[in-house]
Amino acid sequence: MRTRICLAGMIALPALLAAALPLSFQSGSRVWVSGTSTVRGYRCESTQVTGTAQGEGTELTQVAQSRGEISIPVASLDCRNGTMNGHMRNALKATENPTIRFRATSVAVTPEGAVRMTGPLTIAGQSREVTINGTAARQNGRLRVTGSKQLTMTDFGVQPPRLMAGTMRVHAPVTIGFDVVLGQ
Repeated sequence: MRTRICLAGMIALPALLAAALPLSFQSGSRVWVSGTSTVRGYRCESTQVTGTAQGEGTELTQVAQSRGEISIPVASLDCRNGTMNGHMRNALKATENPTIRFRATSVAVTPEGAVRMTGPLTIAGQSREVTINGTAARQNGRLRVTGSKQLTMTDFGVQPPRLMAGTMRVHAPVTIGFDVVLGQ
């Protein structure tokens, strides 16, 4: 009887070890939106990065088994200019759609740490399937994932702000960047 229990335990152990572990977003994680206008460039950043992630661990070889979702409150994006913050929040329809979300439904990683994540990105209430490329590196027992994706605001129903009778216009292409730290 004991032999059967030990044998069953040894068979089940790899399955338990391979089970997805919860990973949490650690301090130091940040997301930003950058772009240009007819006047100057801008960058709006948030450190209020939340979400859920499941992975086999924080080793690079385990990243490909990961899935996750990241959320950023639109109101937390800071452009370091109160007027610009207001225009950005209006353009992103922050009252009706207070968060930007990305859900990674597929993750591929190379042994060198190049990451390719695919899934729905939701901005201003509009969802689009996107692929985001980045890099992953193991640091102090944690996993740091960085990358960016260039988007066109109008693809998500966001009209670029125009001010001063249209003489100041925000250009439609923007880059969403991220530098997130995950740990157990």
